[in-house]
Amino acid sequence: MVYTVYIDVVFAVNTMMDMAVLVILNRVLAYRTTKGRLLAGAMIGGVWSCVVSIYPGLPAAMTGFVTYVAVSSLMAVAAYGLKSVREIVKSVAGIYLVSVVIGGIMLVIYEHTRAGYYAALLMNGGTIGGLSAKACFFMIAGAAAGCYGFSEGVKELISSMAHRKDLCTVTLKYGDREERITGLIDTGNRLREPVSGRPVHVVTEELCKRLCPVVRGVVYVPYQSVGTANGILPAVFIDRMEVEQEGKSYCIARPLLAISKQPLSPSGEYQILIQKADEGTSTEPKKGYIAG
Repeated sequence: MVYTVYIDVVFAVNTMMDMAVLVILNRVLAYRTTKGRLLAGAMIGGVWSCVVSIYPGLPAAMTGFVTYVAVSSLMAVAAYGLKSVREIVKSVAGIYLVSVVIGGIMLVIYEHTRAGYYAALLMNGGTIGGLSAKACFFMIAGAAAGCYGFSEGVKELISSMAHRKDLCTVTLKYGDREERITGLIDTGNRLREPVSGRPVHVVTEELCKRLCPVVRGVVYVPYQSVGTANGILPAVFIDRMEVEQEGKSYCIARPLLAISKQPLSPSGEYQILIQKADEGTSTEPKKGYIAG
């Protein structure tokens, strides 16, 4: 008996299903990964499905080992960047569990809806309304991908607009030196000087070296962050800080600036994190400054 294998359909369907499994598992286990890595892991599973479809006579023992051990482990490593054997085993077990759940749901849909009929048309090269089932499948998949891409674009645009609202212009003064930079109003900054309890702002080391090549004293501020249970940041007092945002401005006398050796912005968009709790003394907008 001769079988016709539509290898593109086999690859597309299995890659999509593997992608769904990996995305769901990522939600459950909260791995720090990217969409590109998830797609790479799904494509590994899709390629192996094509190999099995083209060469159905492979030894069952070899097929079972490669499918349930080698390929599954490779998918987990590619999708989540895992290195330890324990994490890989945990992830592979999760892949099996999610696959079983999805398989049960799909079986219910197949048995109790017309989805099974259309799936059979797709696999057998039938037609739907004059169009090949394969063409309909790719049209629907393309439309779904387009809608997803559009929604992600809108989400990124809204996020970018909200982020830009938090940007401000900051003027720092120390002695006869002055630096005018871009800052970010950081609502998550809760740093406080432990003795006085005054708010602490954060600047880059490079900026501090330009503004304060020589300082009269250093204060050490304890902090906690992800990956750092207990840390210490050196901090210095400067003479004055002026913050301008959306037509409003305020001044802070002798602000305390903690110095970070790490960049505050991956793109260098801002060089200081302003603590929102420290709004200083309001001033009138500078002459020539037009409120937005």
